Amino acid sequence: MSDTTNDKKLIEIHDVENIRKIRDLYLNDWPQHCVGYYCLDNFYKWKRSNDNIKNLKIYTVKEESENAEGVYVIVDRYQVFIGSLNTTSCENLYRALEQLDWSVGLKVSSFRECHRLSVLSVVKNKGLQCEYDSLTLMYYMPHHEAKNLQICCPEGYYVQRLSSAVDAEIINTLWPNRHQGSLFLIKRLIDWNVNMGVYVKGTDELVAWCLRLQGGFLGALQVKNEYKRLGLGSVVTRAIARSLGEQGEDVMALVNEDNKPSRGMFEKLGFTVTDRCYWLRTFPTMENFTWPDGE
Repeated sequence: MSDTTNDKKLIEIHDVENIRKIRDLYLNDWPQHCVGYYCLDNFYKWKRSNDNIKNLKIYTVKEESENAEGVYVIVDRYQVFIGSLNTTSCENLYRALEQLDWSVGLKVSSFRECHRLSVLSVVKNKGLQCEYDSLTLMYYMPHHEAKNLQICCPEGYYVQRLSSAVDAEIINTLWPNRHQGSLFLIKRLIDWNVNMGVYVKGTDELVAWCLRLQGGFLGALQVKNEYKRLGLGSVVTRAIARSLGEQGEDVMALVNEDNKPSRGMFEKLGFTVTDRCYWLRTFPTMENFTWPDGE
């Protein structure tokens, strides 16, 4: 990447309608840019409902033409979401990313393979160390297919939306990706995004669940160990996908390449692999810094 003086200054977006305008640029050549669209759409809805969300910053850069590349950088606490309509050159996205404060340790979440060079270049040029750098496959289903999915819940179970007050602690405790600050994240996702859970009739025990993450992907899909091999993962995935499809929204999910059971389930449901996305987290350079729950 170029080491010339950065003339692409990050501009924080304060007017929520400007987020919508950038979001709508990603409608072109649908569904090529659906990742960027649904990420921006998620934060547009969040900001529209609550414009004073702590530790959330949404940036773009000034371009010669009217935001021709639609570059955005979203910092949600320790998570970073990035996008650009330019899938062949990462220069402008790189210039935007190098302006962030990386000292707290950042998790660049669900970014497309075409933007990977920009992230890796920042990591290299700033001398950052990575905690992990993981590949996932993107599974996709258009809304007109998702809304027709059938939900066949086994006898003795039922499906409904999750409750942050009742279910967040359970989900966080069992989440393989649990970390400092994750309980707060899960509570927000349950309260603000589409989600579904499978419960036992009579006891109301939560046994399977799926959330929609900030980037628009299905995530935290999990079934309690003692309830596996009953098809409940498929049930909860069908339920959340159908709910999104009925709202006219396409469905995206990210699955580790070596997770053959999950890949098989999504493919059996009719999802297809359309892209590759990465998750990369850097260690903080600031000593003793952690993200507490509740902020």
